[in-house]
Amino acid sequence: MEKQSKEHQIRSLQDEVAHQDEIMSKLNKEKKHQEEVNRKLLDDLHAEEDKLAHMAKAKMKLEQSMDQLEDALEREKRSRQDLDKQRRKAEGELKMAHENFEELSRQKQDVEQALKKKEAELLSVASRLEDEQSLVARLQRQIKELLARVQELEEELAAERQARAKADKLRNEMQIELEELSDRLDEAGGATHAQVELNKKREAEMTKLRRDLEEQAMQSEQQLNQLRKKHQDAVAELSDQIDAVHKSRTK
Repeated sequence: MEKQSKEHQIRSLQDEVAHQDEIMSKLNKEKKHQEEVNRKLLDDLHAEEDKLAHMAKAKMKLEQSMDQLEDALEREKRSRQDLDKQRRKAEGELKMAHENFEELSRQKQDVEQALKKKEAELLSVASRLEDEQSLVARLQRQIKELLARVQELEEELAAERQARAKADKLRNEMQIELEELSDRLDEAGGATHAQVELNKKREAEMTKLRRDLEEQAMQSEQQLNQLRKKHQDAVAELSDQIDAVHKSRTK
């Protein structure tokens, strides 16, 4: 009867070992799914494998000596308790890993949405940049045209100044000639009536010429002022365009 009891106990141990093997298989499967999260569990399972090897040795010892059965059973109970603790711990870590996986999935979706938004913003910025580059190119062409216009206005202004200088010189020469004629008229005070008429005619011509010179000088001054105003307007417009280009480039 005692032998049967011992054999029954051995079968129980074998069933328990089989049960432990099933648990080991289950733990190995869980370990494969959560390799990174359950790395510590893998070490614990290795320790349990060592314990199972020890239990196998204990089984061989039970076949040799029945007196050590109670100690082996006690160790098995403790081992089973440890395995239960480890199983509960593994289940808790698996649950936590599942929650972390769900959280990572949500974060991935958020990141993908943010990435799509950033891509759309990047396309918009690229489009605006292309528009800005087109605007810069157009403004550069306008600047070149304005610079050419300014140079043309400066040339016209220089030509007008030369014309004005010539007119002033001619006016001075006519003034000198008029003064000389006046002196001659004063010297020839006793001239004939024909000479007086000729002098009046010349004086009228000189007066007309002086008036024409003055009108031409006024027109030249007006044209010069207009050219100056055009030049100032062109320079102001060019400055505004350059400021707009700088602001656009800075933006």
